[in-house]
Amino acid sequence: MKILITGALGYIGGECLLRFSQRPDITVYAIDNDCKAIADRGAFFQRYSNIHIVNCDITDIDQLRKVPQVDIVVHLAAKVGYVSSSSDPRATEQINVLGTANIASLYTPTIFFSTGSVYGRIGKVCDETVTPNPQTVYAQTKLLGEHALQNVEHVIFRPATAYGLSLKVRHDLIVHDLIQQIIKNSRVEIYQPTAMRSFYSVQKLAELVEYTCDHFDKFKNKVFNVGCDSGNVTKQQLVDLLKLHLEFEYATVDGADADTRDYNVDYSLLAQSWTHQNECFENNLISVIDYYSQWTK
Repeated sequence: MKILITGALGYIGGECLLRFSQRPDITVYAIDNDCKAIADRGAFFQRYSNIHIVNCDITDIDQLRKVPQVDIVVHLAAKVGYVSSSSDPRATEQINVLGTANIASLYTPTIFFSTGSVYGRIGKVCDETVTPNPQTVYAQTKLLGEHALQNVEHVIFRPATAYGLSLKVRHDLIVHDLIQQIIKNSRVEIYQPTAMRSFYSVQKLAELVEYTCDHFDKFKNKVFNVGCDSGNVTKQQLVDLLKLHLEFEYATVDGADADTRDYNVDYSLLAQSWTHQNECFENNLISVIDYYSQWTK
């Protein structure tokens, strides 16, 4: 099997490459437009004969069509996060909408990572039948990306907020940011403590990608919320879990999340297709705490 991964040297992409590097039965064309990422991390994967690093910009259709034809596309490349996306909406639209439309034009079965943010503020249990109501540029462009793939065989994943250790760690993710603040200051402030959030490790996301590539027909032309029940927590519950492993003070302050997410996500549809969906959120936090404890001052 031949697989094309976009954004392959990013947070989730690097973890996927680690898994596929152990699969000599799979050839991967790992494309990324970030020359620094290729220089910093690409060399690690060049040692594997089945991984081919390609400098390619998905917004340039001519570049994209020069990549060898494959059996499945794993489309991860995106302008991510509501803060970064809102600060440069034009670039966000180019990457998240035009880039995805270009991927669709390849007419190749595609696994697309959208986002749970497309639902907006629900305040109740949220399954895949809920009508999306995106509130940010990031979520709006991700939903447009979903629409762009409707005429191609596809799988749309709407993942929980990722966390965990990978070849490229994202320090801005809420779990990571809170842990860094606690280690630096022995104190943290939170707002909207009762707001529900949902978290899922980068390792499980990569595991799901590999499984879906191997069993594409089980997922074909469906939308899935991606995560598990242990990661459905309020901000207050997240702080309480961290207090089991770290000593700190915390305070509740006024504020609102610009991403406006507040819902308890239903992951039962994913469980029907993938029996290895579950993980222990609290246990996974320990490795992240240990990581930041070694160097955060």
